[in-house]
Amino acid sequence: MTRLTVERLFDSPPLNGSVPQQFRFAPDDSLLCYLANPSEDRARLDLYAYNLRDQSTRRLIDCGTIAGSGELTAAEKSARERNRAFDAGVSRYRWAQGGATIACAIDGAIYLYSVGGDTLELMTAPGNRQSDLQASRGGQFISYVRDSNLYVYDLAAGRERQLTLDGGGTISNGIAEFIAQEEMHRFDGHWWSSDDRYVAFTRVDEAAIPVTNRYEFSATQLVAVPQRYPYAGASNASVELGLFELETDTVRWLDYRDHANDYLARVSLNAKYIHVQVQTRDQRTLTLKSFPLEGGPGRVQLVERQSTWVNLHNCFRAITNDTFLWCSEHSGVAKLLLCTQGETIALGDGLGRISDVVYADTEQVLALGWRESPIEQHLLRVNLATPAIVEQLTWTAGWHEVTANATGTSYVDRHSSANHPPRVDLHISQSRPVAISANSLTQGHPYFPYVNEHIAPQFGQIPASDGQVLHYRLTRPAGIDPTHRYPVVISVYGGPGVQRVRNEWAPLNLQLFAQAGMAVFELDNRGGSYRAKAFEDPISGQLGRVEVQDQLAGLRYLQTQSWVDASRIGVMGHSYGGFMSLLLMSNCDGAIRAGICGAPVTDWRLYDTHYTERYLGTPADNPQGYRASSVFDHLESLQGALLLIHGMADDNVLFAHSSRLMLALQQRRVPFELMLYPGAKHSLQEQHVAVHRLDTMLAFLKRNLLT
Repeated sequence: MTRLTVERLFDSPPLNGSVPQQFRFAPDDSLLCYLANPSEDRARLDLYAYNLRDQSTRRLIDCGTIAGSGELTAAEKSARERNRAFDAGVSRYRWAQGGATIACAIDGAIYLYSVGGDTLELMTAPGNRQSDLQASRGGQFISYVRDSNLYVYDLAAGRERQLTLDGGGTISNGIAEFIAQEEMHRFDGHWWSSDDRYVAFTRVDEAAIPVTNRYEFSATQLVAVPQRYPYAGASNASVELGLFELETDTVRWLDYRDHANDYLARVSLNAKYIHVQVQTRDQRTLTLKSFPLEGGPGRVQLVERQSTWVNLHNCFRAITNDTFLWCSEHSGVAKLLLCTQGETIALGDGLGRISDVVYADTEQVLALGWRESPIEQHLLRVNLATPAIVEQLTWTAGWHEVTANATGTSYVDRHSSANHPPRVDLHISQSRPVAISANSLTQGHPYFPYVNEHIAPQFGQIPASDGQVLHYRLTRPAGIDPTHRYPVVISVYGGPGVQRVRNEWAPLNLQLFAQAGMAVFELDNRGGSYRAKAFEDPISGQLGRVEVQDQLAGLRYLQTQSWVDASRIGVMGHSYGGFMSLLLMSNCDGAIRAGICGAPVTDWRLYDTHYTERYLGTPADNPQGYRASSVFDHLESLQGALLLIHGMADDNVLFAHSSRLMLALQQRRVPFELMLYPGAKHSLQEQHVAVHRLDTMLAFLKRNLLT
């Protein structure tokens, strides 16, 4: 019998196996490339290729043999936090030159891999750091950002060209701003037309955002970092949208806004139009506009409105110049619409939700969503000749993420379930799927020594006060003795835009709590995503009200279970989950004995514009909602042992949230424990930090719930 340890959880090889990601088919479908961790280094991504013709797999780029090019820039560190992508090695890659070349971003440098020659050469000059790698759609050009300016590299001529000149200071070109990355999930700042003639790009000027000093504590020094953080109700960056024509070396600036403070939400191009999604500052209106690339006025294609907020999505696809796909929640459910010349046709009857479009042409649409249960995601197909009929293509129970080739004839399916770690299957036409990564828990798999001790979670449902169904995932201790009662830890996030309860391979840190004798209970409260809009809307105007009601309903459910010791219930959460942990400890009438609060939002006036205003409006328009959503009016009733954790260089949930909380607790003579991590940002992802944090959490809960 081998017990899982904290050290092994964060060591190499990764316990989940080497799980491929960032799939890209070659233009001629001869290869399927992907990134994966090599067995010797769980924190590095190398480039691999599966040959569809001879069914062989090989590593194309071993980043362990490539010397690093220096320290990450502040912008790169920020982008990694926004993308939640922390691995070294290949961060991004793109096919170019008709599949003859693969451009790869490796540690700030850009390399060109020759597919036929199996060679790798440095494309950018040594000493420079680049980010935001893209390839033109026709494969002739590589584009990237250096020192806040946009560059294009002509692969045929072997020549670099600088497109913008004014980057620096408050101005950046070709890269998504903080709000776009963190809250709108728009991670790109420049886009190519399908004929390689045009590149659209953002010009971001943060001058309107006042400078505030964010104090970062490292192990050896205190640094005042000037940061232009867009606090709720205050100014955002100015985002202009330029269209650069390479042949004429000219830029045309698009007047995409209807109001000065509108958001640039999404951008896409084909050979004729640039399509722009524009969101109002109050986020209740989302407008799709199309501008001819050759010039001339744009036109409004569609307007989506909600009384609360409009969710952004990635379902727009221009199928022809006059026909496009759109996802609308106007009916209360996220439905896929086929829009052509002012007419709309709803695709698929009886679906619970469409979450993303994988592929679309004039004959079919491949999309991800669910029909029967929101804890699973499947690939669905709609034949546009019979738009009401939906064919489900994936039938293995679990959560599926799919990438299709350029013609929609093949796709790669990465999926997992509560009983199986992520595996990857390739589907080619009507033939049987091929396992790219079976990742079976058999002899030789990194997790195999721990399989006998693994505890599969259970799923269930409880009702909310308004009749909505709340789904939960429960990981119980192994070998429960019916004559004993056990402690339970409520692991909570609770914030909007997130779904925790899925039929997928759960984080293995849950096993450590269960093996220590503590059950872990996770519940998706109202306000969370991947459900109907009516499930999300109750949080509008005040945060931490219905979310706490639902989590307390989960607590009451636990108290009715014969195996649960109702006097030994704890809670833990990070970020919004830290906010929720504080509120639950303050509103449970002493039912929670101990809580862990990681990087909590304590005062929503200190959080950013786009996220906070989506649910609360501005502080000026909704002062009562902001006061009610703060934790400070609840602290008088806070009970139980409290552990507060925060990274001392957090640029997302600023350390000021916890420093204000510490003062408020001290003023009220409330005892608490504190663990701070010098130099760590919001994700607390450095290996030594991750190990120490989990050690600290386990020790705290064992001390308070097991004794």
